Amino acid sequence: MYKEIIDSLQDSIAVINADGEIIVTNKSWKKFCQETNGCLKNADVVGINYLEILSNSIYLEEYNGILAVLKGEIPFFNTTYPCLSENWYTKLVSPLMDQGKIIGATITHKDISEYEKERIEMYNDLENMTDAFLTVDKDWQITFLNKEAEKLLFASKEDLLGVDLWEIYPDAVDSIFNENYSKTMYERVETRFEAYYDPLETWFEIHAYPKGKSGVSIFFNNINDKKSKEDKLWNTAHHDHLTEMPNRLLLYKKIDKKIAKQEPFVLFFLDLNNFKLVNDAYGHETGDILLLEIANRLKRDLPEKFIISRYGGDEFVLCTTFVDDFQVQSDAYHILSAIEKPFNNPALPPLNITASIGISLFPENGNSVDSLITAADIAMYEAKKAKGDQWRRYESVMSKSLNRRLIIEKSLKEAILTNAYYTVFQPQVNILKDEIIGIEVLSRWKHPELGYISPDEFIAIAEETGQIRMLTEHIIDTSLLTYNKWKKISGFAGGISINVSSSLLNEPSFVSFLMYQLEKYSIPRGILEIEITENVQIFSSSIINNHMHDIQQAGIRIAIDDFGVGYSNLSYISNLPISKIKIDKFFTNCIGKNTKGEAILQAIIVLANNLKIDVLAEGVETEKQRDFLIANNCALIQGFFYDMPLNEDQFIYRLQQFGIRYPAKQKENL
Repeated sequence: MYKEIIDSLQDSIAVINADGEIIVTNKSWKKFCQETNGCLKNADVVGINYLEILSNSIYLEEYNGILAVLKGEIPFFNTTYPCLSENWYTKLVSPLMDQGKIIGATITHKDISEYEKERIEMYNDLENMTDAFLTVDKDWQITFLNKEAEKLLFASKEDLLGVDLWEIYPDAVDSIFNENYSKTMYERVETRFEAYYDPLETWFEIHAYPKGKSGVSIFFNNINDKKSKEDKLWNTAHHDHLTEMPNRLLLYKKIDKKIAKQEPFVLFFLDLNNFKLVNDAYGHETGDILLLEIANRLKRDLPEKFIISRYGGDEFVLCTTFVDDFQVQSDAYHILSAIEKPFNNPALPPLNITASIGISLFPENGNSVDSLITAADIAMYEAKKAKGDQWRRYESVMSKSLNRRLIIEKSLKEAILTNAYYTVFQPQVNILKDEIIGIEVLSRWKHPELGYISPDEFIAIAEETGQIRMLTEHIIDTSLLTYNKWKKISGFAGGISINVSSSLLNEPSFVSFLMYQLEKYSIPRGILEIEITENVQIFSSSIINNHMHDIQQAGIRIAIDDFGVGYSNLSYISNLPISKIKIDKFFTNCIGKNTKGEAILQAIIVLANNLKIDVLAEGVETEKQRDFLIANNCALIQGFFYDMPLNEDQFIYRLQQFGIRYPAKQKENL
């Protein structure tokens, strides 16, 4: 019955045993071998060793592939090759199993000549179709374009193939083109849109599709005729597609008119704080809904005197007539209050959105649109430093701050390559036993031009510029290498705690990196701890929630840093796999000074103890603070009372001299 079935198949099939001997063939296989005048003409005889035939032929690739399948080294072997004049074949070798053991293999030859013909025909169809068509790879390099694409782009294949799409069309970088192509590239979804590209003076209708596992296929047409009505063309070219607000082009035209009239005005540059976290945690669709909500609020809540535009991404620029300094302040608070109100849209998760505003004045701070926006942008970054809902007016001294920021931003990657970053280690102490139970890794940077840079400053810039992962992975890798040195030298087996940006927990590849580091350095379960700060956008994300559980199951502990001064909803403590709460230094400083602060500190300790979560007080500097914490059942502390951050040599010396215990004499001298 089995022989009849395979004889009825058009594909050529043979079955070999574990030694390579042919035990079964079908009619198609015999016909194929007979039509082959070469070495395979005898390969249709049952009992002949097929592997021996191949080993003495030109088909050594097939020989090695079949042998690897029989040995269980690969799950299957597949190859494509020409044979019998213009015909093309594919060969598939699959293991034959019996009770989990490989006892042979099935070899299938399939004639794919028609498929190859279709592929060539498809190429010709793409080349000659009326739609313009091009493809880019994962690095945005153009890999194919047809004749129509050359025509619409006013460029030849020789000019475009192998060239970065954004390099040759730079005006498309901060535009709907980039936004949609990136969505197709990274989210692997189809996008369809219409967009105007000013340098080519062309409206395009574009369909972008994911190409295989990476890259994008783009079909496009010139639709200038479709957009021939001037009013619609102008309106679309001058308004943001999402919010329908005036875009950058229209904003510039409106402000240029004010400058031409020499009318004093105020320009507000608004940037949403941590908007990237929303996109990372919930996706760009949610981010778009949020942007639309904010745009609608601004249009609804602010007086008609305002010109309101979406400048790009999560940035908005507003402009109104200058009255006096009091009005500027009042308008700034009015704008911020419109942003910070809760969102009632059921399509949005719980979000706590704040904004930073930079303010510039005409003619005081510039006499062109670019100079005024640059000044407001600089002031906005100063507002961001203050964190939360803040605004700042531009002052000339701020330009120095911008230059400093640009130097830091540019130097971040180079600092890793040159080992300009270094780490220090602050012991975490069990005060009931006066023993070190772990250390926190703290990053430091001595810049050749700027000197010592605060971690708060360079880490914030790394976050904003997308370089935080590179920095974090460098710190984790070097710190675990150092940890293993301590273990070898002194037998130190305490925990090692490393700060990680909450946004990185949204990335599956970063979670995989953490798992790899455990294996690379043979770190036991419960030793590595990551510290993350409270954040509503993070803790309400199901993706990050799942990743945190994966991290915990791998044996990595999770601590909440600076607890008590951030996200105020405590429900996440019971829902997330949190191992430790680190109480912010603010509450430690309240001991003996602020009874309300002490009460909150006591309540946090009780909450953590009841939930069986470790609780550690940060910033302990005095004996009075230590005694208060002991009396209130907080056994873990970190601070100068025991040790300031130590470099690697200092910590090794400390372990060699005293081990993990703190002698009474040492504490008296602290």
